[in-house]
Amino acid sequence: VSFDVSVFVDGVFGDNCGTVCVGDVDAAGRRLVDATRGALDAAIAVVRPGACLTEIGDACSDAADVRGYGVVRQYCGHGIGTTFHAPPLVSHCRNQNKFRLQKGHVFTIEPMLNAGQRETKELADGWTVVTKDRSLSAQWEHMVAVTGSGYEVLTAWPGGTGAYAAV
Repeated sequence: VSFDVSVFVDGVFGDNCGTVCVGDVDAAGRRLVDATRGALDAAIAVVRPGACLTEIGDACSDAADVRGYGVVRQYCGHGIGTTFHAPPLVSHCRNQNKFRLQKGHVFTIEPMLNAGQRETKELADGWTVVTKDRSLSAQWEHMVAVTGSGYEVLTAWPGGTGAYAAV
């Protein structure tokens, strides 16, 4: 199950997502969840002033390709602050976006990996998204701020497996 949580506090938005295994999930499902988390970690690791958004897409794609997973292209990360889905749009697949990150930029990185094909479809409820081939999918998301020398993960949880230090 993926939990995508957004908040609005004191005029500023927050956004993050995690996927957890519920019930009797086989090893293949657990590997997908772990690999998606690894794609997020790899993408965060390239964030620094002067980096291009292409580097984020490449890091996610590399992490998926090594394991044979598809990267969803229909959805992307986004700038965030007093506006929720603001530029820049952050693609998690290989791309040519040469937008350069600068200190103070805040955005989400939120790769979605599929065990099968990368294509998704929206169901009739206008909200639920599934893979077209009905394969398993996982998503992880963090809000990241570009610092003077690297990044700070704004949605890291203290003591959790996703705790990050500012770099």
